[in-house]
Amino acid sequence: MQYRKLGRTDLMVSCIGFGGLPFAGLRQDEAYKVLNAALDEGVNFIDTARGYRESEELIGNAVADRRGDYYLATKARTRTESSIMEELERSLNNLKTDLIDLYQIHYVNTRDEFAEVMKKGGAFDVFKKLQKEGTIRFTGITGHNTQVLLDAAKTGAFDTIQGAFSYIERDQKVFDLIDYCASNDIGFIVQKPLAGGALTCAASALKYILQFPVSTVIPGMVSVEQVEENTALADEHYTLSEREEGELDEIVDQLDKNFCRRCYYCHPACPENIRIGVILEFYGKAKFQENLELARRWYRGYKINSTNCTECGQCEPECPYGLPIRQMLKEAHELLK
Repeated sequence: MQYRKLGRTDLMVSCIGFGGLPFAGLRQDEAYKVLNAALDEGVNFIDTARGYRESEELIGNAVADRRGDYYLATKARTRTESSIMEELERSLNNLKTDLIDLYQIHYVNTRDEFAEVMKKGGAFDVFKKLQKEGTIRFTGITGHNTQVLLDAAKTGAFDTIQGAFSYIERDQKVFDLIDYCASNDIGFIVQKPLAGGALTCAASALKYILQFPVSTVIPGMVSVEQVEENTALADEHYTLSEREEGELDEIVDQLDKNFCRRCYYCHPACPENIRIGVILEFYGKAKFQENLELARRWYRGYKINSTNCTECGQCEPECPYGLPIRQMLKEAHELLK
């Protein structure tokens, strides 16, 4: 395993970290096997969030007894002092610890939201207070708007920035953000390295990212096999072969701009409890990967599906990628019914 410095924190973190979002939904025995396999392979950075359903609880139950083997990062999406304190207390209880190594202000996507975070008495001030008290060691910010994250980095206020970067999402703004963080000793944590599962050749996709001066990449891993595959490349040279680049290009060529990255931020917003991200995953498998019959079987097994959508539109403002979710659900149903 290769270890890289997490910006000015001076923590040496594994270049392959553990992303806790897809982890939610596993049984506890599965979570135990996957997380302990990751630690055994040298992974020492675990990232989760209060908003990732039962992810924190699964992690705490699985590896609290190995707390000295990893650095722990979690997030709070609330913005007031009382609500942040409440979220932190829950996180500490869930994760069975008394210290968060990296506490991140979660899901800051507009300049107005960033201004709210940074105002006097705002979330950032609360985080700094917690840091002085010793409950958290370092502070970070996460989001899906590269320009807002670059603005945050330029304040010099944060120890780390967490943003999306992949072979699909690689515009100049992302490169500028990564370069700025590297030049200014700010840790850069890569989320969505496989574009929510769209990049099925995981090793090539991760190798592409590790060519850049990022601190760690946090793919979601839900099986021991995935852990072994992802950590195996951590000692390799990170130059893509012509074949590997061709594999990635072929996938990118199949995708249009509207594909779901499976962040599931839309789920709590749906009053009908439609598992939007799961349905769009089935849709993507059928549309882009030609697994039509398998996707149809999965879709038909859901009692609550696209037909339950009332088109209220509450899901769409929650999507960090601005997807036309209502239209995509209709298209998914037409293909999968």
